[in-house]
Amino acid sequence: MRKFPIFLVIDVSESMAGDALIELENGMRQITADLMTDPYALETAWLSVIAFAGRARTLTPLTELPEFVPPHLPIGGGTGLGGALVHLMDEIDRNVSVNTAGQKGDWKPLVFLMTDGVPTDDAEPAVRRWKQSYADRVSLVAVSIGGGGDHAVLSQLTDDIIPFDDTAEGAFKKFIMWITNSVKSSTRSVTAGGGISLAKMGDDVSGGASGGLPFEAVDDRYAVFVGRCAKSRAPYVVKYERHLNQIGSQDPRLAELFQRRDYLLKAAVPVQEDYFELSDGSRSEASVSSVQLIGQPDCPHCHAPFGMALCGCGSIHCVQGDGPAICPWCGKTGNYGVSDGSDGGFEIERGRG
Repeated sequence: MRKFPIFLVIDVSESMAGDALIELENGMRQITADLMTDPYALETAWLSVIAFAGRARTLTPLTELPEFVPPHLPIGGGTGLGGALVHLMDEIDRNVSVNTAGQKGDWKPLVFLMTDGVPTDDAEPAVRRWKQSYADRVSLVAVSIGGGGDHAVLSQLTDDIIPFDDTAEGAFKKFIMWITNSVKSSTRSVTAGGGISLAKMGDDVSGGASGGLPFEAVDDRYAVFVGRCAKSRAPYVVKYERHLNQIGSQDPRLAELFQRRDYLLKAAVPVQEDYFELSDGSRSEASVSSVQLIGQPDCPHCHAPFGMALCGCGSIHCVQGDGPAICPWCGKTGNYGVSDGSDGGFEIERGRG
């Protein structure tokens, strides 16, 4: 059977933790339901989902639309775009047939690459391989979520770069509809002998900051930390956001935050042990002072009121309050107290975003 391969390559790095991944996960279910009502998509579309953070993983191999089950999106550390491209190219080589003598191969694959950050790995070798062997036979659409993708790298992969303003009202609903309509129109086009046909995305959600911000190894828009619940040892991610002039500064307190580059608590989300499988295992070698972190998260597992307790081993976990507690990382007992920052705070190793 000749198939129209569609790959959803999704950035699941720590900076995507919270609403963005929830919306995308729900959106995949909506995309599937909508495509199931389209006869062209039912006849030709095959879907695959690849997630990447520090490492890449195929969550759903290339599957015929009626059999496709949208997967759960995990979270990992880092934004290994180079590794994601290598993984995608290998999947294409394994699962997409090419024309041979007397027999047509599959239609030209369509890839939606969604990312909100700059690569934390060396993407250049993968980009070279893409340009040499895949750019002409794969249609790649790069979606820069929040405009935070590295447009300097993405522009080497494709001319179709869509800055997506995820803060606009109803943004993800409109974004999901755009993907659905693009797939529907493309299935019609390719079966009629044409090429990929992208739907028009509304001007209210097609925008955002230009990408390629000067981050090196760490996405400085966010400060992210990995903790463990002291009761269950289950991991969680705490995400703080630096408001890059997105809030007015007439308030003296906010003006001070901008000047000091403080971070405001955004979310604390539970993750599974596969977080570590999707992370590349390297240390960020970057830290943030505790006095720069505004807001104290609860533990998303046991709801202990202090989710940013720092053990002497350098790891984060939750505590109920002042006093002794056992670190779920190293197993040692420490005596914890709430700091008011008057001592200058302490440095906390951050994730790579």
